[in-house]
Amino acid sequence: MTKLKFHLYTSFVVLYMVNLFANSVMVTYIQGFIGMIALAISIYGASKTYQIIGVVFTTIATLLFVTHDLPLTNIVPYFTSMGLLISLLYVIPFINHYMIVGRFDQSLYKILQSNTPNLGKFYTKSYLTSYALTLFIFISMIPMSYQFIKDRTKEFNDHVTHQFATRSILRPLATANVWSPIEVYTALVVAITGAYYLQLLPVLLAFSIIMVIIDLLINYNRYKGYTISTEGDSNPISRETVQKLILLVVFLVLFVTTATVTHRSLNLEFFDAIVLIIIPYTLLWALATKRFTTLIRYNQKVWDGQLWTMQNFMMLLLPVGFFNEVVTDTGVFDQLLESLSWLQHQPLLLFIFIMFSSMTLAFFGFHPLVTLSLIGLFVTPFLDTISPLSISIVMIISVVLNDMTGTFNIPITMLNQYFKRNPYQLTLWNLVYALVFGSVGIFIGYLLNELI
Repeated sequence: MTKLKFHLYTSFVVLYMVNLFANSVMVTYIQGFIGMIALAISIYGASKTYQIIGVVFTTIATLLFVTHDLPLTNIVPYFTSMGLLISLLYVIPFINHYMIVGRFDQSLYKILQSNTPNLGKFYTKSYLTSYALTLFIFISMIPMSYQFIKDRTKEFNDHVTHQFATRSILRPLATANVWSPIEVYTALVVAITGAYYLQLLPVLLAFSIIMVIIDLLINYNRYKGYTISTEGDSNPISRETVQKLILLVVFLVLFVTTATVTHRSLNLEFFDAIVLIIIPYTLLWALATKRFTTLIRYNQKVWDGQLWTMQNFMMLLLPVGFFNEVVTDTGVFDQLLESLSWLQHQPLLLFIFIMFSSMTLAFFGFHPLVTLSLIGLFVTPFLDTISPLSISIVMIISVVLNDMTGTFNIPITMLNQYFKRNPYQLTLWNLVYALVFGSVGIFIGYLLNELI
């Protein structure tokens, strides 16, 4: 079964890439059939949550499909609609794995161990380290960051350590993901709104920098009164560590540059270009840094875990894509959307609604991709009257803020496995900051809408 899943998932992604150039109806149908088979076998082994989500969305979509007499020839292509996100999720781990085998995470954490006389300074260092790692290994940085924070704050009680870790890990996770060129949520938002990522990038990056400064100022002052033992603090940062950090920056800059060149020269969407270049780009870097063999071996070692993750995403994304396509073609929400058409003249209220609906659904355990898909159906009619750039900014910021407040989202769940606290406590520790985070995003979105 594992080999079958591997061949199906890989074939689905390869066909998506091929069809970027072929644009063939036959390839679309083959990809759709593979998607349907992949969905059927992914039920076996997927986690219960994803099984329930998949079955519910597939059942509702099927009922709508049958009762509205849609052409049977439409059903197969419907299962290709999430091809971009599935392909992105399939190839992103190659970057994660390269960061691990290249020991870039270890180089960053060496900075945490030097010159940290108080928790205020340590907060700044741990925040920036988590931020940098998020850009490359995403939520995989959570257990690594927590272990270092736990070791460095062992002289304090659990309440201080847990609150400190929640803020210094989850906040940079959200703040970095806002502009990350390989963030799946951003890819989905761009697909929904048709906005241009390279136009979004400077705005989102500026927003991210603003929120970093705000948070560091607040928490430096909050924690500077907590003195840390200076034992083991005297080790200077090595030349090798500095070189690794410079290499990280070069890696990211060249990655975005390569994606931009590919996107423009091949006339592809930006995130399609990302999907195409991740594997060859990472392999070339591994070759250049003499980590090629280690990377291949590491990929082989962890591939079973990767397949388990992919089958969960297949159970989530294929049914949600099927549901979205059916809902769009049947127009079942048309009357509801028509009754809310007045919002096209009230963009500020629309932006506020997007933020609070995203946060509320996250409180009750809705997956962010499901939330985005539902919001996407709601905002589509407003894209002709309200700037897609502004809507995209608000949607992206609203969904990534749930990295720090989504009570049952993966980041809080991962971190809370060490705390064993009520997950709503972690949400509360970040709630006020999240509201500021979202409000700044709404202000920027509204300002841009007025200026454009």
